[in-house]
Amino acid sequence: MFKPRASADPPEFYAWDADRAGGVTDDRGRAVNHVNEVLADAPPDTSGLVRRVQVGAVSGDYVTLGVVGVARRDGASGSVVWTDGESGLVGAR
Repeated sequence: MFKPRASADPPEFYAWDADRAGGVTDDRGRAVNHVNEVLADAPPDTSGLVRRVQVGAVSGDYVTLGVVGVARRDGASGSVVWTDGESGLVGAR
């Protein structure tokens, strides 16, 4: 469920990973689109992930706050199928 961020909270970002590619953005839709684009050209059954993250105060590493969605390229149809996550991203793209 979406929770509005208090002004004192550190900013949240979206980390995405798919088939040896990945990155971080401040836009959830952009992260999902990156995964869709990578998986569209990936071998069947390749998977991807979008996570909600913040920069850790002490380590400076990204700390996972939640999983937005998990995707995979379906072997039978070739579609990118999203499941799980807190965003309701379920279905084929």
